[in-house]
Amino acid sequence: MQNIEIKTSLPNPEATLNLITQLGAKPTWVHQQRDVFFNVPAGYLKLRCVEGRPAELIAYQREPGTKPRPSDYDIARCEDGVALETALTRSLGIRGIVQKERQLYLWQHTRIHVDQVRDLGTFLELETVVKGISIAEARAETDQVIAALALDSDLFLDRPYLELLDRENSGVVSPSNLRQNS
Repeated sequence: MQNIEIKTSLPNPEATLNLITQLGAKPTWVHQQRDVFFNVPAGYLKLRCVEGRPAELIAYQREPGTKPRPSDYDIARCEDGVALETALTRSLGIRGIVQKERQLYLWQHTRIHVDQVRDLGTFLELETVVKGISIAEARAETDQVIAALALDSDLFLDRPYLELLDRENSGVVSPSNLRQNS
């Protein structure tokens, strides 16, 4: 599957939540998520665990950069996330763990995630799913949501939370330099 996505820090979450409501996005759920990332030769492989739901093994790759960009992904659901995590840890090793509270809103083909990431702060992710629409239409929809939410492209990020946490834990990151140009 494919989507067009961006990730951005969110300096004023309340104002953004108001704009999400004004856009007409439908609040869908709020969950605590634990993403365990494994060592892989290309892209990313994570096991997402959410209490009361089947675990999801998610493999993905995305183009570098901070602009809205394609991400290709596959998702496999698993009833026994603990056993899968044990097997993957044994064979691949854990690269890192990301814990967050995620609020999901839906608007047309776009998933709007407002994430409170442990040890990092509040972020927003847009994922416009390229299903039933062309990639050009998905890009246009992403641009429309970016404009409606008044998102500042200077705050767009070029890396997943895992790598932001790696940099934070190494003492490299401050709120003013979360974004690294690639």
